[in-house]
Amino acid sequence: MSAHQSSAADRLIWLRRPARLVVSDIAVKSLSDESTIGDAWQRMTRQNPRMTDGPCWHVLAVQRDGHGGATIHVTKTTYRMGAVRSVGVATGFMGLGTKAIAHWQGKCLIGRRADSCATYPAHWEFAPGGSVEPGEDPSDGIERELMEECAVRPALRPRVVALLFDSVAGNWEIIHDIPIELPPDAPPNWEYSSLALLDGFELPAPVSPCAKAMIEVARRVISAGRTLSA
Repeated sequence: MSAHQSSAADRLIWLRRPARLVVSDIAVKSLSDESTIGDAWQRMTRQNPRMTDGPCWHVLAVQRDGHGGATIHVTKTTYRMGAVRSVGVATGFMGLGTKAIAHWQGKCLIGRRADSCATYPAHWEFAPGGSVEPGEDPSDGIERELMEECAVRPALRPRVVALLFDSVAGNWEIIHDIPIELPPDAPPNWEYSSLALLDGFELPAPVSPCAKAMIEVARRVISAGRTLSA
């Protein structure tokens, strides 16, 4: 491993500019056969018909570039490869997600995930979050997630601040700083059962391990105080 290459064990990489995605045509070799994955996915969608499959990125490697950025090597696979891990099916999948420290007047937006979510059901986290979709810029993706999951608009363009490895879910997460125009009302869809503004940095229990790891990022974002005049 070179001096600028990062392993999952590094967990948190601060970024001064957006990470660069490099797409490979290497096929994902699953640790489980297709029938096992397919059967597990069918059981999951019977329990929660709102779950849908679709294209997503599998992370092959992450490299620091030595200039405040990082390169993420990815190849295309499908969402079910990550989802079935929650019911004990090993696939070797390492996803690429996008998350936000969305904030208003110094308070962070948090959400309690629905009981039927595949990952961290009923846990509190910084909201919103989602998968990075192939063909979509991660910053555009987190804006979309902000509207879809929280029904609020960004006051400024999302700014990438960090890259975090969630060792429990097995995903790399691109974290954005997003000031929002107004706080949310009720959750607009099924993915969150509650939304709230957090005054401070102690989330309600239970807290997802990823959210615990993001507290350091939230402190820095709120301390920086990015506003419309910034």
